[in-house]
Amino acid sequence: MATRDAVERRLWAAAQYRAAELGFAPDCEIFVRDLVRQGADRIAAEGFLNDEDRIAVAEANVKRFVSEMMIEARFMGLAMLHEPTFFKTLNSLCPMWPFC
Repeated sequence: MATRDAVERRLWAAAQYRAAELGFAPDCEIFVRDLVRQGADRIAAEGFLNDEDRIAVAEANVKRFVSEMMIEARFMGLAMLHEPTFFKTLNSLCPMWPFC
C-alpha cells in the first residue's frame, strides 16, 4: 500500500529529474515542492494512493509542468528555473490534476 509521503517523494523525484538540466533556484524549489506536496495531498484526499494509473498521470503532469518551466526559462534567457517560470507555467497549465 502506497503512502502519501511515498507518492510525494515519487513526484518530487520526477520533478527533480526533469529539471536536472537547469535546476531550481532556491526560492523556486520551495514553490515546486509546495506544488508537489499539494498534489500528494489531493491524491490522498481523493483516495488514489493505490491507483497506479492516477499516480502515473500525476507523475506525467509534474514532468510536463517542469518541462514548460524550462521552456519559459529559455524564453526569458534564464540559466535556472526561477519564480517567474513557475508562475507563468502555473497560469498557463492550470487546471492540471492533481496540482491545481
